[in-house]
Amino acid sequence: MVLTNEELIMQIEEEFILAFQDESILGYFPGVPIGDIGVEKWIHMKLDDIPDAALTMAGFNPQNAKLNAQKMSNWVYTASEDIVVPEKTWAQFQARGMDTDAVAMIGSKVSKTASYYLWRGKGPQGNQPMPQYNFINDKGATGVVDGVSAGDGTLSRPSIMTSATNGVWSTWANKSTDLSQLTAQLVNQGYNLGSTVVFYPRVAHQRMTMRGSTTIEVSASEYLLRDGVMSVDPMPNEYMYTAAGALPTSALFDLYAVDLSQIDIGYTRQEQVRTVLPYGRVRSTAIEGECWFAPYIKPRPIKIGGTADIVKGVSRITAIAP
Repeated sequence: MVLTNEELIMQIEEEFILAFQDESILGYFPGVPIGDIGVEKWIHMKLDDIPDAALTMAGFNPQNAKLNAQKMSNWVYTASEDIVVPEKTWAQFQARGMDTDAVAMIGSKVSKTASYYLWRGKGPQGNQPMPQYNFINDKGATGVVDGVSAGDGTLSRPSIMTSATNGVWSTWANKSTDLSQLTAQLVNQGYNLGSTVVFYPRVAHQRMTMRGSTTIEVSASEYLLRDGVMSVDPMPNEYMYTAAGALPTSALFDLYAVDLSQIDIGYTRQEQVRTVLPYGRVRSTAIEGECWFAPYIKPRPIKIGGTADIVKGVSRITAIAP
């Protein structure tokens, strides 16, 4: 068996894409092309809330509203990794076939870095190339940001709708209250459960699928599916640090419900792998995997208890202790 360069490159491309897509959570959300790789920022113009329309006797007597358009932008990030294949090793691949595990690892690592950012706003090593808040578990604006007082979300940093647990899940009333509150926080603000996925850390899988001692005590996953969500899916533990900043455990974790229609992923270059063959005095072959992306979490101006706020389509219950 002798494999040509073209055959090996096709194997590399197939293995990388499969591994990337298998690990990625970016694929949950709509993808939007935002230009070529020369684009550094994804820019949005978003209107703030306006007063309610006037109701009068017949005749045009409108409420005078002022448009408050705010320019927002998110930097495009790149998740990337490469490996160098020595000339001798490449020749062995041609003669004996390629062990594609290394290529799969590149796809997996690139995917995990992009997914980690979407959840936590930084890379797995803790780096944040540019401070911005277009990630899922950002709690929202704090202090005074854009003239908004502490606790309110802003167009560029909308708030999570969040509640603390009602109590330990060994009591059915506490468990059902938490699960109902998780979805109610979305429904109350007009979000759609039909496009919502509930995410939990893998370490909590037993807690999410365990049934109770009576016929009414369905598992948490069953309860949420009956309530109308699209899916209930586990996520890697390291993506889902708790609101308190700790790695989740089976005894203490947070639940997230995300309306998938409320997050877009902008791409200047979707996942791809490039094989650079030897040239000039360079004898080795480089295998380069990458993805250039910028999430956009759509802000929604609302009023909660008469107080103006700007939220995103993310609901959370914190500090669950089964």
